[in-house]
Amino acid sequence: MQGACVSAPVAEGKGTADDTLGSALVVETPTAPTFSAILERVRKERLLYVGETHTRNADHLLQLAVFKALPPERAALGVEWFQARFQPVLDDFVAGRIDEAEMLRRTEYFTRWGFDYRLYRPILQYARRHHIPIIALNASRELTGAIRDKGIAGLEPEMQRQLPDGYDYSDRAYDRILRGVFDQHRREDGDFQRFREVQLTWDETMAQHVAQYLQAHPERQLLVLAGRGHIAARHGIPNRVTRRSGVRGVVILSHDPRSPARNEADYLVLDQERALPSPGMMGAFLDIGKGIVITGFTEGSIAKAAGLEKGDRITAVDGREVKDYVAFKLAMLEKRPGDRLQVTVERKGWLGGQQRMTVSMVLKPPAAARGSVHSGR
Repeated sequence: MQGACVSAPVAEGKGTADDTLGSALVVETPTAPTFSAILERVRKERLLYVGETHTRNADHLLQLAVFKALPPERAALGVEWFQARFQPVLDDFVAGRIDEAEMLRRTEYFTRWGFDYRLYRPILQYARRHHIPIIALNASRELTGAIRDKGIAGLEPEMQRQLPDGYDYSDRAYDRILRGVFDQHRREDGDFQRFREVQLTWDETMAQHVAQYLQAHPERQLLVLAGRGHIAARHGIPNRVTRRSGVRGVVILSHDPRSPARNEADYLVLDQERALPSPGMMGAFLDIGKGIVITGFTEGSIAKAAGLEKGDRITAVDGREVKDYVAFKLAMLEKRPGDRLQVTVERKGWLGGQQRMTVSMVLKPPAAARGSVHSGR
């Protein structure tokens, strides 16, 4: 993976002909380092941050490239994607005591995080393959939900015990950023103070876990992967880790033209999005509470055309048993439009028994089956 990089900060020029461009960041292309050169510079850093827009595949490819540049025997991976309460599950996964499906079940990945697992899978598989510790950094959804509803001051004692060890409210520039995000997504019942407390609870909790890991494992290099809003300009996690540990760390981000480039990161990578392949769609709505039950169909559904009915419970995909939603998602993960799919279901018979049947269908692209449950989300 190659890309021009911008090292920040960069000194502003003087006497510009057009004041509207006076503070624009310029990449001097003949001297701009390659991505490979940047990796050589940072591969021995004690602490690295690589941000992400959760749905952008190029960001995850950047994360994986940096991860692979670190010596596996010294590396550790800290991630926002899992809540800290599930650390024993990740330990079991890396050690090979449980498989991928069990890890996803026990961390409740699809309900607590939910972003397209295809974006994260290569990073997690690389960590497991090389026995690299994965550190769950995030605060629990129960805690942040309670803060959103009641504020920190209104928390019950049990929730208060889950709070991070300290908060820094002094970053006014970060407050302005958070205010802008809040105003953009404001709800009628919204409260900025609670929104700010939730954001800082995420930041401070992740920073606390990073600092604790650095202190407990001085022999390890830690790569932290989190949303760019938690990393950019060092407002979220990085400055709070430094406050606790004294370790500055290096921030790497892909360039986002919607964000001010100056001082966003130590290195900005100029890359292009490389979207994941479109997932194949079967055109069915599913209830995943108990088993995988079809509750309805999209217009022109291929599942309905193949003979499936509302109330059918899916038990196998291409002959592979799927006892729950995680198994179903993994079975469907690499399915593409045009792929032929065999689905086995159980259906209540006329006399109260269970009828088992298998149907075949050819999956459609998302635009042709809008609103259906599909393989990649």
